[in-house]
Amino acid sequence: MGFGAGCRCSLLAGFGELPGSGGRLGQLLGGLERLVRRPSCSDRRCDVGTRLDIGGECGNCGNVVHIRRACRARTVAEIGRELPHLCDDERRRVLEERLREHAAAEVEDLVWRQERARAERARRAAVRAADQERAEDERAAAAAAEAVCQALACEDCGQQQAGGLCEACGYRRRTETLTVETGLLAVTWAAVLDDRDDIDAVTAGVRASLEADIKHTQREFLDSVQPGELDTDPAGAAAVLAFAALQTVEAALSDYRSNALERLGRTEEAEAEARRAYKTEQGRRWFRHNPNGADAIAAATKAAATARGRAAVYLLTTRLKQLREQTAARTGQAPAVPWRDRLPELAARPLHTDTAGAVIA
Repeated sequence: MGFGAGCRCSLLAGFGELPGSGGRLGQLLGGLERLVRRPSCSDRRCDVGTRLDIGGECGNCGNVVHIRRACRARTVAEIGRELPHLCDDERRRVLEERLREHAAAEVEDLVWRQERARAERARRAAVRAADQERAEDERAAAAAAEAVCQALACEDCGQQQAGGLCEACGYRRRTETLTVETGLLAVTWAAVLDDRDDIDAVTAGVRASLEADIKHTQREFLDSVQPGELDTDPAGAAAVLAFAALQTVEAALSDYRSNALERLGRTEEAEAEARRAYKTEQGRRWFRHNPNGADAIAAATKAAATARGRAAVYLLTTRLKQLREQTAARTGQAPAVPWRDRLPELAARPLHTDTAGAVIA
């Protein structure tokens, strides 16, 4: 007894009306999988040109039929041009031969494309496996290097298993760096840049002020904890106190920077830049009819403030650079160069052979 596409579609429609038909429909399609006939269609929902899920015509089959009809029409036209004197039987025989040749060529091309796809999948799988193996080796090497690094003692205090630098000493180093930077910020406006004694006096005053603030902050923290609470973990207590000192200096650094920009904004260079910007904005063509009007004055004042701020930033940057160069010349160390200036030089360096191969790969 046959089981046609129309019966199957009616059966699916009936199941679709039941509660929970989504699961039942999936079960039904799975059960009918062995009964579905699709001799020339790659769509698993097709049954001889009919879609089991919607009950309509299969678009994929329509494309296949269209392509085959176009191929047959093209072949008939070619035979008509090449062999116009053949009889009907002979023309039919030649047409069938050429269609068989075309079908064989399509099968051969399909097999070739499938083999190429399998080879490409195998190649990608091999590449993924090699990448995974290399990543695992890199992780293992990094873990080994990290273990060796963690076994090192602290360079400053000698604490064991500190990774070369314990937490408290790391905070102290950062605090010392920011203390020096804060002193330079104060020097940019409070000292003569060519007078070494004046510079030392200003930086010494800034350091003393920061040390007093640090002691006050640490004293407040010690007063807030219970007696003997920090004795159980001396290393942790030292790290907490060092971190409190770092936070104090960071807050002071921000204040000193703002103060330096404000003071440098009052210099003659910044005021001259502000006056030029004021006059330029006031002389715009849309203000020429009333240069002293409220709108013109407001725009010119805003432009002057912006120019004054830019001049202050430029003066601060220039003076900090000059101070760092003077400090480096006195101590014999290379001056610290910002990354913005170092990146072009680093980009121009040739890569090592192994590094270049890794980047290309």
